[in-house]
Amino acid sequence: MSTTALADRNNNNSDDPPPQTRGSSGGSRGCETQTEASLSSIPHIILLAPTQSYGQTLANSPTFAWFVKDISSWQMEFRLYEYDQTNKQSRLVKEIKDENFKSSSGIMVLSLSNLELLVGRRYLWQVELVCDANRPSANPFAIAAMKVVSVPPDLKKQLSQSNNILTKAHLYNQADLWYNTLEIAFKSKDEPTLRELRKSLLERVANGTETELREQTKVTLINSQIHQLQR
Repeated sequence: MSTTALADRNNNNSDDPPPQTRGSSGGSRGCETQTEASLSSIPHIILLAPTQSYGQTLANSPTFAWFVKDISSWQMEFRLYEYDQTNKQSRLVKEIKDENFKSSSGIMVLSLSNLELLVGRRYLWQVELVCDANRPSANPFAIAAMKVVSVPPDLKKQLSQSNNILTKAHLYNQADLWYNTLEIAFKSKDEPTLRELRKSLLERVANGTETELREQTKVTLINSQIHQLQR
């Protein structure tokens, strides 16, 4: 998607409005055949991110995650833009579109190295499946908004007093730091408490989808296999 198209999106949230984003891909066809697509009306891409507000992070190199429905493996493209709230323009910061960057059915968790995002800045990130390189307008894609924030003094003190990863995850969650919570929930060693936290995050994502799809989406996300990616 062009930076102009991204910049033209708006949102009615009067507090700190991000550009209007779409956390899940539109349409029902996706990259699969019609027979495969008809098995489920769940979107082909669902970003694990808030859809009506900026998802917040303390990290200057956050972890991103999304769900891919298609059983077949497809070429993926990831883009990260810095968004200027004042002039409504966006600038490409990071792009991944190499031949080894391919989808797997389930939840994909992307860790990025050498990424230095700045506190106070706003970003947009996008995932696209390349069904047909000759018809990019038909490719399913989804976009989410993110803001990098500084750590509040009280939270900084609480974090410094604990080495327990579960405690930190819940502190992040209570502070509405979506991406910090997500990173621990999806990258740490699996255990019951983290499974519950992961389930809670996935339920929040499902609740942001169309009403008639929420229960089906929730079940699908919770039962999805998790794939770790490193770039």
